[in-house]
Amino acid sequence: MSDLSQTPKISGIPNHSRAGRRLKARTDGRSEQLAPRLYRLPALVISWIVANVGAVLLAGCMIGLGFFVTKVVLTSGTISRADDRFPNWLAGQRTPSRTDWSYVGSMIGDTPVIVSVVGLVALALVLRRRWRMASFVVQAILAEVLVYGITVRFIERDRPPVPRLDHYSPTHSFPSGHTAAAVAVYGSIALLLAAHFKARPLRVAIWSVAIALPLIVALARMYRGMHHPIDVTAGALMGVAALLIAMFAARTSRAAAEVRAGRRLETFS
Repeated sequence: MSDLSQTPKISGIPNHSRAGRRLKARTDGRSEQLAPRLYRLPALVISWIVANVGAVLLAGCMIGLGFFVTKVVLTSGTISRADDRFPNWLAGQRTPSRTDWSYVGSMIGDTPVIVSVVGLVALALVLRRRWRMASFVVQAILAEVLVYGITVRFIERDRPPVPRLDHYSPTHSFPSGHTAAAVAVYGSIALLLAAHFKARPLRVAIWSVAIALPLIVALARMYRGMHHPIDVTAGALMGVAALLIAMFAARTSRAAAEVRAGRRLETFS
């Protein structure tokens, strides 16, 4: 399936699309191996099943990491104090204008903005008949939300010992869901958008923005007393993993569609 000229045409993604190549299964990769077992299912069902299985597995990894951090790493007073130090320092630098800007930075990874961005991007892609790309972006945030929701049910960590500027559960410090959501969403968009351009400066600019936005979110969340450095680091890793899960799901769905289209051609030939 690596030769585009020999790839059966499927709906939801043009064969000539550069961005579409990002969601194409590698020859003899896991997605291509899994596709023949799932090709009878609808594409969105395949994507949903694969992504959710991946998200549950990732949640197990995050829970394990969370227990290791809270029950092993943070039992060291030196590490625990070091992890508190930066949020404490940021709290001491608060001013009305910085607090206002931190609210903006935090909102970049908050539900209203994330949902709006995902919705607009997905709508634009669907209108251009690229619904598989839209599904990829949507699946990235859905995977992140599922992993976060499971993880915080098992892992409790108190937020930094500073006045908090937001009203969330005081024991949901690990991991940072805002940071994870920002990485998953802006990373998935950058992955598709950068593929459209050959010019290196444009690709660098797109990825720079995609990296800068989660960093701003992470800094804002720590400034607002909601997370420690370990929490935002774990959130960033979780966001990257959710993005990879969505990519694997999209590639498996596309590979299954290609198997289905190929068998139809064999039937009518």
